[in-house]
Amino acid sequence: MKFHELFFGLTLLLLPVPVAAADSADCRTVSHFSSQGSIGKAVTEAIRASKERVTLALYGFDNSDLAEELLKLVKKNVTVRLKIDTARSASKKIIALIEQLKAGGVEVQTVAPNGRNHNKFAIIDGKRVLTGSYNWTLKAENNWENLLILDCPELAKAYENEWERIH
Repeated sequence: MKFHELFFGLTLLLLPVPVAAADSADCRTVSHFSSQGSIGKAVTEAIRASKERVTLALYGFDNSDLAEELLKLVKKNVTVRLKIDTARSASKKIIALIEQLKAGGVEVQTVAPNGRNHNKFAIIDGKRVLTGSYNWTLKAENNWENLLILDCPELAKAYENEWERIH
């Protein structure tokens, strides 16, 4: 490596990095790990608390129990919106689940046809964020997974803005 490349690289490390407002927000955080039990159960409990809307960006989704919970929310007049990866959602099992969700009133969009929507997050009522490695799949219940539940309106707004950008 040449001296000017090394100098430039080290200089970049010293530059200030802009921090979003949510980075300094006072948020309540709860972590869940598969070693402690079912993460799907923690997701279910969190989304059941929704009163207005649930906004989701998921890579995979074939967990019919979680789908049922979303359909129950729609019946309670909660708006449920889902963006799911186009390629991942092409399997017969997921196609059937998506059709069931759409028929039940969930707004579903398949996204990222030229890449991957590898997101795994949900925003509840614009105040709470669920994120982590956990895919909303049956297989995930047997994997080593994690989930963070963040009660943080500022962060929820940042996630909603990102959800709007996904296409």
